[in-house]
Amino acid sequence: MLSTTHTTLDIDGSRLHVPQGFNYSCSGCGRCCKGVAVPMTQEDYERVSAIDWSKDEATAGFDWERQFRQLGKKENDSTTYTHAIRPTDTGHCPFLINNLCHIHAKYGEHVKPLICGLFPYSFNRTPSGVYLTVSFRSNAVLANTGTPLAEQPDTLAEKLRVYETLYNARSTIWDQCKLTVDKPIIWDDYLKLEERLIGAIVKPDAKIKQIFEDCIAILFAELGRPLPASNNGDFFAKAGAMPIKGADKKFLSQLYELYYPSDPRMVNRDVIFNGISFALGLAFKGPKFRYINKSYSFETLMAVPWPEDREINDLLVRFLYSRVFGKWYFGGGFAQLSVISGFHHLLLSFILIRLHATASALYRGEPKASMLDVMTSVRQIEEKISVAELDGYSAALWELMLFSPGRMARLLQKAF
Repeated sequence: MLSTTHTTLDIDGSRLHVPQGFNYSCSGCGRCCKGVAVPMTQEDYERVSAIDWSKDEATAGFDWERQFRQLGKKENDSTTYTHAIRPTDTGHCPFLINNLCHIHAKYGEHVKPLICGLFPYSFNRTPSGVYLTVSFRSNAVLANTGTPLAEQPDTLAEKLRVYETLYNARSTIWDQCKLTVDKPIIWDDYLKLEERLIGAIVKPDAKIKQIFEDCIAILFAELGRPLPASNNGDFFAKAGAMPIKGADKKFLSQLYELYYPSDPRMVNRDVIFNGISFALGLAFKGPKFRYINKSYSFETLMAVPWPEDREINDLLVRFLYSRVFGKWYFGGGFAQLSVISGFHHLLLSFILIRLHATASALYRGEPKASMLDVMTSVRQIEEKISVAELDGYSAALWELMLFSPGRMARLLQKAF
């Protein structure tokens, strides 16, 4: 089960922090080969492209003159990647045959790109060491099945060495962390703050709404601006009685379209936030939430009760824990956002999961979301958040839109 403590391993001089309560063993689901373009180092590219795949019966149908592409300067600025394998029209790697890697099956693990062997292990280097998490794109991670991560020291050592080979020191920058845009926070103080957040997240039997309420209260107490009510419960109760503002729904719908695009051409593309386009959308687009070829209003989706399901709640709590423990929601972990705005974006991500999972259920004619709906929604938002980039104007706009605890409280009360 999740814990406020974690295991720390010394691997080749690096301190690797491993969470408790997370399990993983490969289930052969093939999810690691779907939804993304596979990046390659120069050595990967030379090794894989040297094989004449057009003469292989399993891969002969692909256009191998265009199946590999060279990365642009911005794409490989902080890594050793130089090329990528283009996904097929259906979004999977062309080497995925019968849910298995054809390169691995025919030529061995050492031939396929390094990144393929790293998935779903995810490392984030910070001033206090490297933090390990696992990607919720994996079915085994979603189900939390397999061997506990803390019981995989040899595998973790191997994966960490691959990570160090692929990513250089510039890939994460933590020297300008801020609690808000105008309040810096030193790393040791952030770690103490995170301890309190983790304590709220792993509280036994806590529901996801209560966890977010407690975390928001912790953040604003750290800021020196306790929530404006006699107690936290009063603040959130009063917020829940307030109507959702049009700006709230528009902001959510803009994020929804980026993370859950209705345009099939955008499904397998990285998320690039253009601040001007985002602002124009807020000004001129109505709040709509599409699922395949149907469009739903915010009110329609929120009128559907969220399932009181222990397994669904546990999945959401694990996903939240993963993002916080792995430092994947602020600063060098996500777009250099401040801690509070980054955490509020994380909260909105969960509301988007709720909206998308509910839309999926309604599309099938079901009365409410199932575990499978939620798993699918978590997987997709993990795919998109992991590759999301904000330009400077977007970051400034987000800091402005995401800071308000009132906006977060209103949406949280309506969603869960």
